[in-house]
Amino acid sequence: MLPPHQLELPDPPDFLTFGEVILRFDGLVPGLPSRELVPAYEFRIVLANHTNVGHLNFRVGDTDHILLTAGHIGYGIRQPFRGQGYARQACQAIAPFVRRFYEAVIITCDPDNHASRRTIEKLGADFLNEMPVPLEDPHYQRGSHRKRRYRWMP
Repeated sequence: MLPPHQLELPDPPDFLTFGEVILRFDGLVPGLPSRELVPAYEFRIVLANHTNVGHLNFRVGDTDHILLTAGHIGYGIRQPFRGQGYARQACQAIAPFVRRFYEAVIITCDPDNHASRRTIEKLGADFLNEMPVPLEDPHYQRGSHRKRRYRWMP
């Protein structure tokens, strides 16, 4: 089997939606094996009126960076739209596509990111552990020194 950075990844479905959100595919970012970065699908999270409320990334690969620090799914909601469940809905929208690759994925957050923790817990993800971020990891270099790890079956 080819390493994840050399896989020919399929195009995502044209229509990914759940609740109030629609995921709009922005592109596929190639992996960078020397830094354990895997290919990632990037989506904008938008509402029916085309308002951009945030982003979601789905990373395909199982490096230590993904499994221990970054997770397979990452998201961010723009400040004025936080607290409305859009991140959870975006994860639910991407779930059918994620299942084409994985039975279960890792989602992480910083321990003090209570909003992200609530999102992950509302998804029904199982808490695995909290662990230190390796010094050489890009997340550590950006100031994130611990991660809570969850296993989600989309």
